[in-house]
Amino acid sequence: MYNITFQQLATFFAVAERMNITEAASALYISQSSVSKTIQRLEEGIEVKLFVRTNRGLTLTPAGEYLYANFRTPYNSMCKMVRHAKSMTKKKILRIGYPSTYDSSEDYDKLKRLISDYAAAHPDIELDEGLYDFLELKQAISFGDVDIAFTHDFIFSDLPNVTVRRIFKSRVCLAMSAKHPLAALESEKQIDRTALENEVFYTIPFSNEVVDKKRTLVTLSRFGITPKDVHFVQNFQSLIRVLRQGKGMSVCGYFQKAPGHEEIRFFDMPPSGNDPFLAAAWRTNEVSGEARDFIGILPDGTGGLDEL
Repeated sequence: MYNITFQQLATFFAVAERMNITEAASALYISQSSVSKTIQRLEEGIEVKLFVRTNRGLTLTPAGEYLYANFRTPYNSMCKMVRHAKSMTKKKILRIGYPSTYDSSEDYDKLKRLISDYAAAHPDIELDEGLYDFLELKQAISFGDVDIAFTHDFIFSDLPNVTVRRIFKSRVCLAMSAKHPLAALESEKQIDRTALENEVFYTIPFSNEVVDKKRTLVTLSRFGITPKDVHFVQNFQSLIRVLRQGKGMSVCGYFQKAPGHEEIRFFDMPPSGNDPFLAAAWRTNEVSGEARDFIGILPDGTGGLDEL
C-alpha cells in the first residue's frame, strides 16, 4: 500500500502547476528544500519519477502528467468534504471557488484586492478558497460545495437557478508558440488569416465537446479565423503545454504569469461586444449572510444582474 499524504499531493500540484520550485515554495509558504524533499519522498513512496529537469527547467514525466490529471479531481473532492465538515461548525465561513487560471492572469488582480479588503474588514469570517478546473467549478457551485464562484461568464451560461454578475471585461488573445514564424510579427493586424487555415486550435471543455466546439468556431469566426480543426485538452496546464510545444494555437486569455509563459506569444485581439467577462456566480435562492456581504462589495461591469 502506498503511503501518500495530503501534504505531498498539495506540494506535487503546486510544483506541477508552476514548474518552478521557488514559486511553489512561495505559494506554499515553505522553504525550497522542503518542497524538494517532499517531492522526493512522494516519488520514493510511489516508486515513480514525477519530474525531470531540462535546460528549460522542470517538466512533468508522462507518469507525472497522468497522475496530475487523475489525482486532481479526487483530491479536490476529499478537500471539499473536509471543508464541508468544517462548515458544520458555528464558525462563519465563506467558501470561494476559483478556476485553475486564477494565479496565471492579471484579470484576477482586481478581484484579489477586493477579497483582501473583505478579509480585512471581516476578521471573524474564515475564507475557504479552492482552485478548480472549469467543469469542477460548475459542479461546485451547482452542488453547493462553494458559496460563490469566479470565472468567465460563459462558463456559467447553462446553469439553472444561478445568478451571474459580470464584473470585469477580460482580455482576449491569440496564443501560439514563441517559435512559430508568425510570432515575430508586431500585432495580430499583420497576421494573414489564410495563414491560420492549416492550424489546429485548442480549447478546454466546460460543457460538452459538441457545444464547446461550436462555440469555439463561432468565436474564431468573429476574428476571421477558419481553423483546420478544434481539439480539446483536459485542463489549463495541458493547454499551456501544447502551446509551448507548438502543437497548435488558441484564442484565450492572457496568461502572463503561467509557468513557461515566455515560450508563448500572445497577440491582443480587437475588442468586441462579445468579449468575455470575469463573473461571480452564486445559487440564487441559497445565499448565506457571509456571501451576501461579499456580493455587496462586488462592482457591476454591465449595469445590472443577469439571472440565468
